[in-house]
Amino acid sequence: MGKTDAIVIGGGHNGLLCAGYLAKAGLKVTLLERTALIGGPAATREFFPGYFSAISNSPGSLEPRVVADFALERHGLVFRRPDPTLVHPLTDGRLYIGWRDPARNDAQMNAWRPGEAERFKEVFAYLNRFAERLGISIYREPPSLQELVANLTTTEDQEMFSRIMFGSVRQLFEYFDLAPETQAVMGPLSVVSGLAGPSTPGTPFNLMMRPLSLASQKSDSEDDPRRMPLRGSTGLAVGGMGAIVEAMTRSVEALGVTILRDAEVETIADEAGGPVATLTDGRSFQAPIVVSAMHPHLTLSKVRSANSDWAPLIDKAGRVPPAGSAFKIVLGLGDMPRYAAAKDAAEAQALASAQLRIAPTLDYLEDCHADLARGRMPESPLIWGLCHSMTSPQMAPEGKHVLSINLGGAPHRGGRAPVDVDREAVVRRVVAILSEWIPNLPDIVEHQAVIGASEFEADHGLFGANIAHLDMMPINQFWMRPVPGLHRYRTPTRGLYLSGVGTWPGGYFSGIPGHNTAQAVLHDLAEGRVATTF
Repeated sequence: MGKTDAIVIGGGHNGLLCAGYLAKAGLKVTLLERTALIGGPAATREFFPGYFSAISNSPGSLEPRVVADFALERHGLVFRRPDPTLVHPLTDGRLYIGWRDPARNDAQMNAWRPGEAERFKEVFAYLNRFAERLGISIYREPPSLQELVANLTTTEDQEMFSRIMFGSVRQLFEYFDLAPETQAVMGPLSVVSGLAGPSTPGTPFNLMMRPLSLASQKSDSEDDPRRMPLRGSTGLAVGGMGAIVEAMTRSVEALGVTILRDAEVETIADEAGGPVATLTDGRSFQAPIVVSAMHPHLTLSKVRSANSDWAPLIDKAGRVPPAGSAFKIVLGLGDMPRYAAAKDAAEAQALASAQLRIAPTLDYLEDCHADLARGRMPESPLIWGLCHSMTSPQMAPEGKHVLSINLGGAPHRGGRAPVDVDREAVVRRVVAILSEWIPNLPDIVEHQAVIGASEFEADHGLFGANIAHLDMMPINQFWMRPVPGLHRYRTPTRGLYLSGVGTWPGGYFSGIPGHNTAQAVLHDLAEGRVATTF
């Protein structure tokens, strides 16, 4: 191979971006990806002949900074911005429709209760105000407890801290006197995967990623998606999520990054003071700098070191197995899904192009979480859906469509034996739920595929079937992510670093962990703590 300054393990978006940032700084970088596909959960897969999708659906958390830093649009990334961005069914057959025109949204909310639009906006103003008061940056290593609370000097500051870190979103919504419909629309973003319910303490922190990003890097642009409270504002990539990682791949390869596919790492050993990555086929790769962007628990399982500092860290991680609830359904459709509420053909087309969320009430989410906590498949799962082929026709055969569905609240493994789930029954139940608002759906399903917890672990390296590696609640943030002692991206092995969504600040498809790990490496290089030669 010749000389390599740095090795990055894992070709998900954070691994790609970390490699790219290191290459931009002048390092020669080799990236090792265990499969033939680059992009991890965002990689495009063919589920049925001619039908394409990805595990991830939406780039709602993608940082504008990442798009600019790697000139992704110059490397082929094209966004379409559907209007509306979101369809969220409510009770009694009603729909909330997330139009891009603020006046249309205000009118919908004020119809629920006079003044509701202003109350809704005040919640996000409150979250933005709290992010400003914290004064921390998500573009650097996580703050210590002392740094986190240093600016919270007034009673109002401390009240906000308590409501967001210790309170629940149900309590937050009640504090702002939000209408039940508004609570339903905001609820899924605060529980995301169903690992928490609306009454779970700490859930308001799930609403803080955009406010923290905006406080970390200011923007006055009205088009900046971080300034828009509802997800979907980023737009949808033409070609789906895979098109984003394809643009990232072209960008980092143009910077000189070498990508090796089908290169699964079996062990990461601490030899001669530096890390060595050995593949399952026996090949070994050594560099002064090695970054693992795999799930942190997967990385720990591969470490081989005599350094006694590793033992307590591995013990800590083992005491709290990662729990998730990922469950994926992909449907091949013979026609466009049509909402019963659509007034005409044009509106039917617009609604089918938007992202879909099913959680008609806050109590629906509570029931979903209660079933998860009991280890059973929810009768009423949180449903996130997107019909990619409406905005990217190339993702399905002509005249056909592909509907990508992610469920929240599927029973997790949490380090234990898998929960037995009747997959066919789950698909039937989900289709039945969706048909309440999309009545033609049962008649147009021609293909179906399911990815359950076992496949998420075995095929995608996602321990506990958690798409974010570790949940995004406060207990797994700051100095706790992934475990205390590994929270600054550095490890006991000199030159071995961690990245990926299991590191601060987590997220789903932001790219910030990849950025931050690269900055930690470059800082250590500048300080002489590591070198580019042995």
